[in-house]
Amino acid sequence: MTSEVVEEPPRRKRRSPAVQFLRDAGIALAFVVSILLVMYAYTGLWPPLVVIESESMMHSEENVSYIGVIDTGDMVLIKDIDAAEDVETYVEGFVTGHRTYGDYGDVVVYNKMGDSTDTPIIHRAVVYLEANPGGDSYRCEGLRDLPDEKWSASDPLDSWDRLTSRISIFHYGFRDATVSIDIAYILGEFDRVGTPRSGFITRGDHNTWIDQRSRESYSPVDPDWIVGKARGEIPWFGLLKLWLSDTLKSEAPENSVRNLWISMIVIVVVPIVIDVVLTYRVRKRISMRRETARLEYERERLKDSSAQAGPDTTPSEPPPSSGEDAPTPESPEDIT
Repeated sequence: MTSEVVEEPPRRKRRSPAVQFLRDAGIALAFVVSILLVMYAYTGLWPPLVVIESESMMHSEENVSYIGVIDTGDMVLIKDIDAAEDVETYVEGFVTGHRTYGDYGDVVVYNKMGDSTDTPIIHRAVVYLEANPGGDSYRCEGLRDLPDEKWSASDPLDSWDRLTSRISIFHYGFRDATVSIDIAYILGEFDRVGTPRSGFITRGDHNTWIDQRSRESYSPVDPDWIVGKARGEIPWFGLLKLWLSDTLKSEAPENSVRNLWISMIVIVVVPIVIDVVLTYRVRKRISMRRETARLEYERERLKDSSAQAGPDTTPSEPPPSSGEDAPTPESPEDIT
């Protein structure tokens, strides 16, 4: 019986560290690009993210950040809008229950006075003011369904469909504050330049005043000025961009900085640990398979050696016969 030679399968050629790095980097880049393309498909904007540079939307007096609130250093996803109806204001959200980022209504990103060369502003839409024909007053349908105890006008003759004075919205935001909107001032500023413009009154959740209170930004936000409305949040990671570009306009929350470094460590360490564990398990399986193959080979080799030797054929002496041919001992009489 002939023995078969058992050959181990050829080992796979190990990639060089440079090739391995390029492969991993390519996979990571493809993953990031895929995420950005999905974001673009959802938002309709490029880039689909903005980085928050200041504390104007925070909900803390102690510079503490929270998940679900827009804080300094957060990255916020921005979704395109087609018309003013795509934005729900604070007063409308109070009635319907629509909330985003810790309060009622939508948060919008807009260009101040329509200037796209300046840094966009990300603040909450409080009300939408629609200029009445003639330009001597505004109307706000959002106030129509708002409870009477939630708002008031300084002129008792004012109503939701004819606003000319200062209106106040009570129990607003995390401070439970009163927000004042000086309609008379806005109308007066438009008297200098022309017909009043319809648009949104906006305010940062952490700010004391609305945005439309100075000669530099008196106009309600025209829907055409709006870049998009905020949808989604990636906390902390925008701090990296702000530090590198030196555009951080307020102190970064301490817990955001701590959470960022913890996240960075996890992102770096966890893949390494997973790679080490998987590599160890693969090598262990390969080692066990090789040991099993070696033992099987030894058993086959011993079996073939035994078969080649064959049975034991060495002759043995026959026992003495007791028949007629056996010699007889000499008797005394035969001896002379």
